[in-house]
Amino acid sequence: MKKYLWTLLVAILLATGCVHEAPLTTEHTLAIDPALPGLWELVPGEAKGDPEKDRMVVMRWSDTEYVVQSHLGPEGDFFRAYPVEIGGHSLIQTEFLGNYFRDWYPPDKTFYPIITYEIVEGILIIRLLNPEVVDVEIKDSEVLRETFLKNKDRSDLFTEPVHYRRVENK
Repeated sequence: MKKYLWTLLVAILLATGCVHEAPLTTEHTLAIDPALPGLWELVPGEAKGDPEKDRMVVMRWSDTEYVVQSHLGPEGDFFRAYPVEIGGHSLIQTEFLGNYFRDWYPPDKTFYPIITYEIVEGILIIRLLNPEVVDVEIKDSEVLRETFLKNKDRSDLFTEPVHYRRVENK
């Protein structure tokens, strides 16, 4: 789980992220942010020193969906991701698709990390839904949404941020 959370942090992405077995919503009608696709790396000070593990790639899949690979190379995880708005929060609902080894999760389950992000002065700031506020044991989308909405104004709704900078073409 720790390995998965770090991978998630690296993109979706941190310390004690909130990973649910049900999505907040499966609706994905909002347009993607054209500033998000690209190759991103953890900023110095947060990087672990492995260029593959410190990077993630976000690609446009459709007008309303991204495909994200956290970690590059064979250890990378793939996610489907789409923007959603719930309770005044702009979020990215992600869905774990798999990895080369598929050894971190049972093959009959998927997981739905929920994040928020912003880009400030070229830095991508990502926060995960805080599991101490919205319990990871919630396995029903309706209950998950109700719990999220009940806590939507809490200052600790999301974890501490992880910061990325864009890797420019050379």
